[in-house]
Amino acid sequence: MRFKELWLRLSALALAVSMICVLTGCDDVGYDWEAADERRSQLYHTSLDTENKVDISSIGETDLTLPYTADDDFNPYTCQSTLTKNICGLLYDSMIQINPDYEVEYVIAKSIKVDHTIITVQIRSGIVFSNGDPLTSDDISYSFFLATRKESCYYEQLKNVISCSAKGMTVTFVTQTENVNSYKLLDFPIVHFDQKANKNLPPVGSGRFKFATMSDGVTPNKTLLVRNDKWYNPDKVSIETISLRELPTVESIIHSIEIGTVSYMYTDMRDGTPKSVNANFRKVDINHLIYLGINTNDTALADENVRHAISYAISTNEVAAAGFGGMAVGATGPFTPGWREAARYQTGNGRSSISLARDALDQSGYVLINNGIREDQSGKQLSFNLLVCRKNARHMAAAESIKNQLARVGINVDITEISGNGLITRAAEGKYHLYLAEYSLLNDMDIGKLFTPEEGLYNGPLPYDSVRTYTNYRLGLGQIDEFITAFESELPFIPLCYRSGMAVFARSIEGVGEISEDQLFYNMQNWKVTKTGPSS
Repeated sequence: MRFKELWLRLSALALAVSMICVLTGCDDVGYDWEAADERRSQLYHTSLDTENKVDISSIGETDLTLPYTADDDFNPYTCQSTLTKNICGLLYDSMIQINPDYEVEYVIAKSIKVDHTIITVQIRSGIVFSNGDPLTSDDISYSFFLATRKESCYYEQLKNVISCSAKGMTVTFVTQTENVNSYKLLDFPIVHFDQKANKNLPPVGSGRFKFATMSDGVTPNKTLLVRNDKWYNPDKVSIETISLRELPTVESIIHSIEIGTVSYMYTDMRDGTPKSVNANFRKVDINHLIYLGINTNDTALADENVRHAISYAISTNEVAAAGFGGMAVGATGPFTPGWREAARYQTGNGRSSISLARDALDQSGYVLINNGIREDQSGKQLSFNLLVCRKNARHMAAAESIKNQLARVGINVDITEISGNGLITRAAEGKYHLYLAEYSLLNDMDIGKLFTPEEGLYNGPLPYDSVRTYTNYRLGLGQIDEFITAFESELPFIPLCYRSGMAVFARSIEGVGEISEDQLFYNMQNWKVTKTGPSS
């Protein structure tokens, strides 16, 4: 199928789906409780029971203590703090989960089929919530309704999913555009739908743990979680109880882990790298790409040899070390090295090759002159401005590293410090040679915005082969290695590194294996802990 035909197909699909939105209504309307209750009654012949009583009067010691934010709620769709969202991962399961290798593992889902813009999910039978009520497709439909509201932190990742319908043990989603990886975005938490539920309590989930309440079953005690013995997985965790403790800063949490009063925490380093950690820790891959944007409207940068010379001259490992204190991994290609499906085809090794960079520049006729800067036959020097956000100290340090490395091959870089909003504006307007920025990938690994001119992150002629092979891959008509080969040839942008987070845990915990940003308690059933003391 020709490239033009592919784009026409995508446009036709988008138009058809937009018509569906008009006909069926995509407004934020209320959930149809009555229809869902009727389906549940017909399917299970049961009524809702939201009682979830746990007598905590006899609990003295807890197995773990986790940090939390006291004034936040534990509804996964309205909570505000990262600490709270992390804990929600223990309370609510999702249809699928993404493991540390960025592969899909089924949880509530039994199977998933993607057919163009239709995603059909069969859910497991026999799964119940922590209150014993059966989990049905209507719970998933209701959770989707909550997840796609603008106040939800899942709103952005689900913007391409325009409808969800439930029938029996089947849930059907319709997406606006076609993507073979679209189902990987369906990892939103599933909560129990109940119109009569107490709104002062967190929604009921089906996860490994549940909230303990006082013996009257009404007054919430937000400082204690207990194991959900109704969890679907027969490989239960050995941890029975978890207490929660409020602490103001990352440093105070890490200190508490060091002295044993808190057991485990995760930070994505958004607020900086801890000065020291005297406890066990694991680096966690984050799907956040640090990249060098290139304006190929510039005559010199339009030359593939020049772009390759820049790429050859930069050690991505050095950029990761200089800018992020080692809490990043040098890029080997457009996708994170942690995603094995793509990483095996990427040819980068994190190191620079000065000889290859010089050969590429020689091939394009750029010669070294007395001041150490290369120029072409007309006397135009290889000198570029690099936009960097002035308030991001890590990006500034990375930019200095890039400047120094490119100087080794005769390329001059002048760093322009700019505000974050100013960088975005100038990137969209094409007023730059190079810019350094960070791009957060979702689980569908969509990087198309970074080399599509109309998206505002790339300026220059369309990188035809990259777009063609990428479109084929998204439509299921081509393989990812074909795109990587085309990308590495055209280099519409230069991947630098992928950031890392950090999980810090007490010495009393054993068996913590690889974890992911989405699954901070991955394979928790392998953890072994000693008691941490009285619950708070």
